[in-house]
Amino acid sequence: MPPKKSLTKDDWLRAAMELLRTRGVGGVRVLTLAQELRVSRGSFYWHFDDRQYLLDSMLDWWEREMTDTVIQLEKTGRAGPQRRLLTVAEEILTANRTRYDPAVRSWAEGDKKAAKVLRRVLRKRLDFVSGLFEEIGFTPAEARARGDLLAVYLMSEWAIHMDESFDSRLRLVRRQVRLLSS
Repeated sequence: MPPKKSLTKDDWLRAAMELLRTRGVGGVRVLTLAQELRVSRGSFYWHFDDRQYLLDSMLDWWEREMTDTVIQLEKTGRAGPQRRLLTVAEEILTANRTRYDPAVRSWAEGDKKAAKVLRRVLRKRLDFVSGLFEEIGFTPAEARARGDLLAVYLMSEWAIHMDESFDSRLRLVRRQVRLLSS
């Protein structure tokens, strides 16, 4: 039998985020994670000092992987703002970048630190999308209104169209972007 691959901090965080999504913050426990990953708890302590450090790292990971990655991807693009806006929307849908948002929102209801991170991430998302609308040529007020509409749509699209096929959802997202950016 080949040796088991060592788990990375990211492996633990991804598993923890899945537990958060399916069981809530109360379900994110070291023993449960170790069982899910089929390793000893000792592996956990190689990457994290304690559960609180795990929770703090989960918030950082969520911000980085679900928001900052998309922003950085589009800041390096050479396409015009309309195309970049479409690429952002497609990336969010294709990579399912909002899948943990409901769980983080729920967590934030009872946790001040999670609430602070949630507010910061939402502001970052709204500002980024609104900025792309400004680059298209809309006034700041108009860009903000359109940016808010698109960002909120993208963050809740999965719930609105959960019974639609992925291709249908992608067509709808593209239509939303075209409509709001013209």
